[in-house]
Amino acid sequence: MGHLPEKRGALARALSQVLTGAKHPVSRQSGPFNDDPAKSLEDERTFTQLVQTALSRTSRAAEERSAAPSHLAELLALTPHEREVAVVIDPRYQTYALASYTLERCEKAVLYDPALARELARLARAISMHADPMTCGGSAALADLEAYSLAMEGNALRVAGELRTGFQTFLEARQAEERGGADPDLGARIDFLEASLRRDLRQFGAALHLLDRAGKAFQALKDRNQMARTVINRANVYIVQGEFAQAIATLEGALAFSCEPSLALMVRHNLIDILAKSGRAQEASHLFDQSRELYLQFSDPLTTSRRLWVEGIIARELGKDLELAESRLTLAIERLTTAGYGFDAALAGLDLVTVYAARNQAAQVLRTAARLVQLFEARNVQPEALAALTMVYKAAQKETVSLALLSHVTELVRASQVLGSSAG
Repeated sequence: MGHLPEKRGALARALSQVLTGAKHPVSRQSGPFNDDPAKSLEDERTFTQLVQTALSRTSRAAEERSAAPSHLAELLALTPHEREVAVVIDPRYQTYALASYTLERCEKAVLYDPALARELARLARAISMHADPMTCGGSAALADLEAYSLAMEGNALRVAGELRTGFQTFLEARQAEERGGADPDLGARIDFLEASLRRDLRQFGAALHLLDRAGKAFQALKDRNQMARTVINRANVYIVQGEFAQAIATLEGALAFSCEPSLALMVRHNLIDILAKSGRAQEASHLFDQSRELYLQFSDPLTTSRRLWVEGIIARELGKDLELAESRLTLAIERLTTAGYGFDAALAGLDLVTVYAARNQAAQVLRTAARLVQLFEARNVQPEALAALTMVYKAAQKETVSLALLSHVTELVRASQVLGSSAG
């Protein structure tokens, strides 16, 4: 072990030479491992060269990271074809830093523009496929980045309601991941994103397994924000399963998490939603009032629409102001549709139908039910769910729509995009 301090000293001297611009290596004291002066000098030069290379790469990585925002803006200003060509021929657009930054933008864009998020994910993948492995940790690191890009694209498709296409994209992500495995953080993030898709496909066992795996990785990495997201996603699985008490307990436990404001809001919003839908609307209303200022910190279309949506549900469940429920749900549907969240808009439409039914507005039920049939047909909903929606439409024609029927149809629609057993 006596040679370790000597080696550290050599590294420190090499760093000092590079940083101060010294032209000659500093002499070392002789010792049991440096009896040959010529060999000692050669070792010193080797250390210096290694340090110079490391510092050069670090400096270049910092420059690439600094340039990433402007380079992404340049690419987005091009037409899709021009962008594709630029990534292939221009080294400025072939860096790990640019692909990583593009995915950061993608994660934010999915909140307000799923189509843009998908475009950014596809661009990040193209960049990763043309980056030089020698500049970013090797081909395995690039394979991880490509896999994460595909997972982000799959998630954007999921948010937009394109579950089948999203599932196929996640299959591609897993194939790319087989060539990687160098980055445990990206691997855990892929697990987390796929868990959301599996939940929406009602493959609950697979979703919980992926969340278990992601949670262990995030805990090992000491990433509290991602750990909070994993807890929230687990509660969402319980909600879709109808295990409301377990979901509420999970979310209440997450209220104490020290995490960023957007995650704190997510915990509160999901808890408000499930309280309102499980017969505890008064508690939901109280928590909503407590969270109002937190909601207003975020103006993106998805957060705004969800605030209006859950406020409409609370008003409906309290039964005191069905006009407020109607206005909030109508506005939420309009904003969700405009922002490209078609599947969410259609689900909110089912909540609106229940308000019309409670107010005995048969004409509105008929009109909305007809529009929902068209929306869900466009979303490739399973025949069973379309048949159920048609039942609502026919019942509306006869003015015999019941809340029980609407509740049944809502569950069928939420389950409508389940894949076959080969999916999981």
